[in-house]
Amino acid sequence: MASETCTTESQGLFDTSVTLKAIEEKLQEALNTSAVFGANATTTQIARGQGFLSVMVRLKPDWQGNNTDKLPTSFVIKIPTSVTSQKASEQISLDEMMKDHQTDVQFTAEGHTSGIEKYLRVAHASEIAFYELVNQEQLKVKVPKCFVLQKYGSSGENGLLIMKDLCDIAATKPINEGLSIEAVKEVLENLAEVHAYSLQNDQWLHDDNLKATLSKYQKENGDNLNGLTIGAMDKFKKDHPALFDPLIDRLREECLKEYDLGFLDTIHEELGLPPILTHGDLWMNNMMWRKADGRKGTTDELVAIVDWQIVHPGCIGEDFVRLMCSSVDPAVRREHLTDFMEFYHASLKSKLGKEPPFTVGQIIYAYKRIFRYGLLLLIPCFLGFIQPEFGMMGSEDIDKKINTVLERVKCFIEDLYVYEDELGLNK
Repeated sequence: MASETCTTESQGLFDTSVTLKAIEEKLQEALNTSAVFGANATTTQIARGQGFLSVMVRLKPDWQGNNTDKLPTSFVIKIPTSVTSQKASEQISLDEMMKDHQTDVQFTAEGHTSGIEKYLRVAHASEIAFYELVNQEQLKVKVPKCFVLQKYGSSGENGLLIMKDLCDIAATKPINEGLSIEAVKEVLENLAEVHAYSLQNDQWLHDDNLKATLSKYQKENGDNLNGLTIGAMDKFKKDHPALFDPLIDRLREECLKEYDLGFLDTIHEELGLPPILTHGDLWMNNMMWRKADGRKGTTDELVAIVDWQIVHPGCIGEDFVRLMCSSVDPAVRREHLTDFMEFYHASLKSKLGKEPPFTVGQIIYAYKRIFRYGLLLLIPCFLGFIQPEFGMMGSEDIDKKINTVLERVKCFIEDLYVYEDELGLNK
């Protein structure tokens, strides 16, 4: 973690344009206080290597003034920016990594970063709109309390979120660990809360800010996203032939023929399902769990689902694919998929007070129909996860953890072929 004691109010935090003085002013207004941060306030960059659309900062003010004992002692600040993506690309020499795996579609890290920069305004507006909706409708979904929700300004002001600091009580689980059955159900219970609201109301469908679709992200990235995905598949095959040669070839060819994320915008209509409010990026590092008392690690008590930057109207299967592919071990997913969907369906029924407008069978069908797109979006992510430079594998048993992730990817590809053969999608 990068840390600094704040000695200047005018310098942007961690290569962003957001200054400590601006944050102080925003919090003074939000907390109705004239207290100032003080000379010993500190900022620490957190969640490095875990997200690519923002810089996350933990702020600990040294409050000076009246009634400071009633003020929060720590905050988490989210600054939407492409800086993180750019640095991550440089850290692992992404252009160099991909250059030998671009026989069909080209990729450049600069173009990818540029696409992220264009998408940021859409993503940040969507996240703000979601948190405003949670507050307005008093949804019982576990998210951090927000003190400041600042949109991008017409005069160039950067977007900004200032939230309650949960770092002392909660943490993310390691990507290689895999969620337990109980933990998955905790997440599904919270999804049911959001989905129940979206099925009982239609106002959110008319909010243009709640539409950070992945197709918009793909549009801003041009061929870069496709090039990154193809390059990642080729690298998996080259570096780990025992697992992926020739297993990954069929997926690669299908990706070359068709990789249009606009499919996700309309698949619910094709399947005759109502749209639901979709998180869009529901993976391990966007879920925070209660820390275990006196021991390392976390419990299975969900404290918060974070990072709602890609929230949008979507298909009922979309979040399930992202969750199951990214964060659940294959054995658990395969054995308990129907159980999970039955649990979710029952929870949704309880919250709606009536039968949901789709059956368990329809949810599972949608899940299998969307599976390919969820996997394609995750393949470049998994390639990043296993790079030791990112630090996501920790410092112990790195090879064992990497092998766990690689086996997970292999099983997802195997299951994709089973699903698509079952649905007749390979014809």
